[in-house]
Amino acid sequence: MKTKLSLLFVSALGFFVNAQNNDACTETLSLMASSVKAKDPAGYDFLTTLRKDCPSFDKRVYSYGEFAIKQKIDNAADEVEKEKYVRDLMSFYDENFKYFPETSGSVDMKKGLTLFNYNVGTKDEIYAFLDKAFTNDKANFDSTRALYAYFEIFVKDYEAGNKGIALQQVFDKYDDILEKLSIQEKEYSDAKDVLIAKEEANETLDTREAKAKARYEANLEDIVTVTSSMDAIIVQLSSCDKLIPFYQKSFEENKGNKLWLQRAADRLEAKECDSDPLFSKISEALYKLDPSADAAYKLGVVEYQKKNISKAMEYFNQAASLYTDNTKKANVYMKMASIYTKSSKSQARTYARKALQVKPSYGKAYLLIAQLYASSLNDCGGDQFERRAMYWLAAQYCDKAASVDSSLKASASSRAAGYRAAAPSKSEIFSNPKGNMSGKRISFNCWVGESVIVPTL
Repeated sequence: MKTKLSLLFVSALGFFVNAQNNDACTETLSLMASSVKAKDPAGYDFLTTLRKDCPSFDKRVYSYGEFAIKQKIDNAADEVEKEKYVRDLMSFYDENFKYFPETSGSVDMKKGLTLFNYNVGTKDEIYAFLDKAFTNDKANFDSTRALYAYFEIFVKDYEAGNKGIALQQVFDKYDDILEKLSIQEKEYSDAKDVLIAKEEANETLDTREAKAKARYEANLEDIVTVTSSMDAIIVQLSSCDKLIPFYQKSFEENKGNKLWLQRAADRLEAKECDSDPLFSKISEALYKLDPSADAAYKLGVVEYQKKNISKAMEYFNQAASLYTDNTKKANVYMKMASIYTKSSKSQARTYARKALQVKPSYGKAYLLIAQLYASSLNDCGGDQFERRAMYWLAAQYCDKAASVDSSLKASASSRAAGYRAAAPSKSEIFSNPKGNMSGKRISFNCWVGESVIVPTL
């Protein structure tokens, strides 16, 4: 009987102590969160207590704790103190993984990026962390800045003649990172398209959806920036006069290597080397090896370079039908639209609209339609006023481009302003021989087949 009572007492005492500990952890976490939000350095002191006494209490220990340490780094008195807290942050990431692995992300990526961001440690140390993360945990390697740092360090080692890095390895690294960025771009872009489709149906996004859309747009802009920065780094290494002999030399040994053929064709096209016979040879070998959507697209480019437009369109249509990735499908339709701008504006618009059907956030398609309309002034309208009214319609399409693709906002808005400046002025609207035209609808009874309401200026 005494034994049972003792066990009950011990159990009750343990429960009481645990409850007290939970209360203390809750209070300390609350104090740290408040300090971090107020940018009070005391947040780090509360974190120290939490790391010692409550490491597995709540995942917010690590979300707020990261900010607490970063505040110490930002306010460090000198480089020695800064490095001390940078290294502490790196250890903190390990602790996060130990107690909450499901929320820790890629620890090695975070460590490498931390060293890179705060200019601490050697480039070799940074690269080692990033390479380990990219090689072993690519799925969680989700920082575009870390991807850029990873590539930049690798290219600088190549340029310095370090580590025996060959040019093909530089291209392979570029392609591997670009592939990762493409996967991220697809994820964000597809999610954004769902929200745009909802807006197109005149449904209002709730607060959570609006924030998600803004986040997707920011992430997509980051991807554009990183991709452009990577291209700027590699541009001197991948000019046509260097690429063509480089791939020509390696073609025979790689003509049965699908990945090599795909990447070589992609790079030659991206650098506008697709008029060279080597591009045709590589594309034909790729199609023979695997008549995939990518291969069909490349043959379409080959036929276009040969001026065989109808044959090119056959291959492009085949590629579009085979692609399951809406971004790639839209890119093919946009390529076809661009080709048709030289011969048939209505066909060009048809394919631009096809791009928008599969990819509502494809702002470039709206800009192309705006350009088609603005170049059709002399084909539409009964008088000069009506012809120049086409600029208002073109401006509306530019507005649409800016609204669906934030990366185009500056250029699209600039074009829209230019079109509106070329449209009839306020005085022309009020002094029109037909009377005050403000608020009147003007229909374009030509290939455009649309109308625009004269604005009230």
